[in-house]
Amino acid sequence: MEKIELFVQCMMRIYTMSLSELRRLDLNLLIVLRAVLQTRNVTLAAQKLNMSQPAVSRAIGRLRIVFEDQLFIKGAGGVLATPRAEALADSINKLLHDIDDLLGAQEFSAKTSDRIFRIATTDYGAIALLPSLAAVFAAEAPNAGIEVLPFSQEAFRRASNGDVDIVLYSDEPVPDDLQRARLFEETYISFVREGHSLKDRLDNGRLDLDAFLDYPHILVSVFGGRTGEMDDRLAALGRTRRIAMWLPYFATAAVIAAKTDFVLTFPERAARELASAHRLISFRPPLEIEGFGYQMLWHARTQSDAGSLWLRQQLIAISRS
Repeated sequence: MEKIELFVQCMMRIYTMSLSELRRLDLNLLIVLRAVLQTRNVTLAAQKLNMSQPAVSRAIGRLRIVFEDQLFIKGAGGVLATPRAEALADSINKLLHDIDDLLGAQEFSAKTSDRIFRIATTDYGAIALLPSLAAVFAAEAPNAGIEVLPFSQEAFRRASNGDVDIVLYSDEPVPDDLQRARLFEETYISFVREGHSLKDRLDNGRLDLDAFLDYPHILVSVFGGRTGEMDDRLAALGRTRRIAMWLPYFATAAVIAAKTDFVLTFPERAARELASAHRLISFRPPLEIEGFGYQMLWHARTQSDAGSLWLRQQLIAISRS
């Protein structure tokens, strides 16, 4: 009971110290106090801390002033701790451990983490990257999860607020407060269903422009609009194509192309993920379409977060594989 009362008194002493007293309490002194409490020997404590014995003795002298107690007295083979020093031991160990955690490098264990990562993206980003990312999570982070949020301009604000870990987006302008890393350069590819008559008109994976324009097309426009890059290129040549359907979803477009004679042209990474599942035949568009860069965005507040860093590393590795 006496030790408990002394411990409480010492803790109250630390918590009620005035600002001037706290300024005298150099954390290095507490490290010395812990070492002497552990070794019960000033010489051994000095060796453990890589200090000289006089330096340790001076530190003990300063500690005596701060805590208004002798703390240690000479004993056989070393020093004996006073009741006040004994009562301080546990709280000092905990305090220094907490400081080590605070200042030490943050760790993230994929194997044991149950963190839910939030990613905002269009269905293009979901198709192009998330199947491979899901496989990584299943193998390396089996208890963690991925929550996919629909992309909108709100996604940038939510990233700034910490509600979203990563935003996957094209190389269009984005808010200046977001960090970014380019993942890959994207190109376009065209598809038709396996039994399409255009299959017999392909020449080394290419189709002439007239054949390409003989059939109606699907336009995928995530943010709306009746024309795309393909139509701008055709207009420059004095040509047009007939668009039979406008969609904001890449996956739905692939399903429809598999069941119609519509021609579908969209970014290659997503297209190749869908082609085998829907038995689509690919070919290069008969005219060059300018591609685009794809990037991931995150807020500076998560720059050094170990879990966020691990997620970004996985996305980079996936995009380069």
